[in-house]
Amino acid sequence: MEIAGIVGKPNVGKSTLFSALSMVNVEIANYPFTTKKTNVGVTYVRVECVCKKLGVRDNPRNSICIDGVRLVPIQIIDCPGIIREAHKGKGLGLKFLDEIRQASLLIIVADVSGATLADGTPAEPFTHDPVEDVEMVLDEFDAWLAEIISRDWPRISRAAEAKQVSLTLELSKKLSGLGVDENVVSEAIDAAGLDRSKPVSWKEEELLKLATMIRRRSKPFIVAANKADVKGSEKNVEKLVQRGYDVVPVSAEAERTLRLAASKGLVKYVPGDNNFEMVDESKLTPQQKKALEYIRENVFERWGGTGVQKLVNMAYLEKLGYIPVYPVENPHTLTDHEGRVLPDVYLMPRNSTPRQLAYKIHTELGEGYLYAVDAKTGLRLADDHLLKPGEVVSIVSTKKRG
Repeated sequence: MEIAGIVGKPNVGKSTLFSALSMVNVEIANYPFTTKKTNVGVTYVRVECVCKKLGVRDNPRNSICIDGVRLVPIQIIDCPGIIREAHKGKGLGLKFLDEIRQASLLIIVADVSGATLADGTPAEPFTHDPVEDVEMVLDEFDAWLAEIISRDWPRISRAAEAKQVSLTLELSKKLSGLGVDENVVSEAIDAAGLDRSKPVSWKEEELLKLATMIRRRSKPFIVAANKADVKGSEKNVEKLVQRGYDVVPVSAEAERTLRLAASKGLVKYVPGDNNFEMVDESKLTPQQKKALEYIRENVFERWGGTGVQKLVNMAYLEKLGYIPVYPVENPHTLTDHEGRVLPDVYLMPRNSTPRQLAYKIHTELGEGYLYAVDAKTGLRLADDHLLKPGEVVSIVSTKKRG
């Protein structure tokens, strides 16, 4: 499955967001370059479980179901901080840019409280424009990509102009580690307005423009407008929206606090809820109660939630286009061979077929695939049937899963 990468300049709350998402104890501190290596963790996409609609009590195996909310595990990565001229090796830039290859989508964290300078140094609130946080990440990525394209460019461009090699094929080979194919390269060349018959004449600034067009087609991104609980941050959130970015107001610290409190039984909260409930106020210290009241007033009443789960769902369900599908072995009882009801849910790429689902479950199941049945209707599905969100499917195969 494709992976989302958390990126941004140092000290904007990337590690706090990662920790809130994965509940992994990563180093969090108020100084630049806290994260010196990539952290990999597991978080969850939140979807409505089909158990309630079908009137059954499920027994999840590869996911979690809480009161009809299915939490499906996915991977995320937290990349080291990036600053201006990272593509030239400044800061931890080259390490960041190399690690970002793993990410199919970027979650760019911006500090909408404006309390961190360009290099990540703490400052007074609203002294820095968060739009620059986003532009810096995109600019550095584009410059790095342009440098990759420029390597051996004289030879490639001459050979392509002499029709000895395919220009789009050669460029896609150079960028294969970033998941860039020939179609993306071809579309980017046209979007950049470049004359593909004369690549030798392409100047440095035109290669940079090409890199930008390739990035736009191969690395979608969402802006996590972090520290949105700070009063006055609304204006900066609006500035980001006006730039045309997909923006989610976020309070990573609030989400992290609530998940910790929920794990200790102090509050009832499922990631993505638009409210939380204190279980027993008598068990809370004055400081804990004050912190929770602050979150309710400055996060939930202002934004309707912490935004963290919305961020994940937007990344995987909207931007990357995954849909939840429930495979079962027995379409009548909705169970697997051990009698577990709706045991699994798989996130499948949009426009997937039942055969592709079979291969996702197990290679042998796909190799022996015969047909699939819609467990809700009992009808056999066509081989070219495109799976729908929330579909319950039974695979009939000559081979059983291992």
